Amino acid sequence: MSTSRPVRRLLTVAASLSLVVGLAACGGDDGPDPTGGVAFVVGARSNMPAPHLDGRALEALDTAVEDQSLVSIVVADGEPSLLGTMQLVAEGANGHAQGASRAENRRFVVDGLTSARADDEETDLLAAIDMALRSISSASGQHTVVVIDSGLSTAGALDLREPGLLDADPDAMAADLKTAGHLPDLEGVTVVLQGIGDTFAPQAPLDRPQRTQLADVWTAIVRAAGADDVVVEESPLTQPPVGVLPVVTPVEVADARTCTVTLTSNDVRFAADSAEFLDRDAAVGVLAPLARQLGTPGVSAVLTGTTADVGDMGGQVALSQSRAEAVRSLLAELGAQQDAMAAVGLGSDFPEYVEDRDANGDLVEEHAAQNRKVVVQLVGGAGLTCG
Repeated sequence: MSTSRPVRRLLTVAASLSLVVGLAACGGDDGPDPTGGVAFVVGARSNMPAPHLDGRALEALDTAVEDQSLVSIVVADGEPSLLGTMQLVAEGANGHAQGASRAENRRFVVDGLTSARADDEETDLLAAIDMALRSISSASGQHTVVVIDSGLSTAGALDLREPGLLDADPDAMAADLKTAGHLPDLEGVTVVLQGIGDTFAPQAPLDRPQRTQLADVWTAIVRAAGADDVVVEESPLTQPPVGVLPVVTPVEVADARTCTVTLTSNDVRFAADSAEFLDRDAAVGVLAPLARQLGTPGVSAVLTGTTADVGDMGGQVALSQSRAEAVRSLLAELGAQQDAMAAVGLGSDFPEYVEDRDANGDLVEEHAAQNRKVVVQLVGGAGLTCG
């Protein structure tokens, strides 16, 4: 359903090259020369909230726009990739025109960050930081790496899925990574960390001590790599992830709980080829207990809609997305926290799909009914009860 990695890379490289050449050719002659490089590392995965710059992370973008810096965006998935690079040269023959150009450059970067999507399962954050640094190495002046990520790396040299690793001594962990040669050379670089410890279902939430521990781990790693300055931005990431994103193996968290509730066509009935409830009162009765759970602080959920193999895949995905959104909206009306839920649609392309066509290609309704559902994955701490 998604654009393949090679195709996506070709598209982004072509777009970035066109942008850099165009901006460089049209820059004003009287302003200061461009200086500095800022690289943004974005998680953009299913287990963390959507990226949103705030505080020092936002300040880094504003400085890059003002300084006309070289900017790059790196996606931190299992095989980190460079989404694109651009020189933020302000176009125009006068101050007004260049101000408008700077505003447009800023919007371009923000749009790139919010639309970034991981391609591969898992996340190798150390490799992503290394790629980010190399992507701006040609820029003169100050170099800054802004990491917008939960920090829960699950691949590469730092795999926090290993039992006990999340609770290990941060300085000792950083020293071991440095000795093994796994750290990037961050000498003279400023690193801003935003979103460390911020999670979304199916990843269980971290409590405050666990978030502090994880921030200490990454601070120790960045310092051991030689960074000139490390800033942990406290502003949280709170918005649910958007779109269908690769699955990331959850990192085990003490006292975490998970529940999976499958809403079949018998539980929540929709009109044919529609996201309209056939019996809204019955749906309210089924969803009310879920809404109470999702009204509890620290509990989040992913609602995944699926369909039978009827019609083209685009229509299936749209219908399953609409039905998941309908359930999400009704849960919110019943008291669930809107921002604690994300809704996605997969159509008939999902791992548990039951073959619903016979040898002649005719629909087997009994099997098709098993594919029409909305699966609710809840995660939380002690406040979550299953059953």
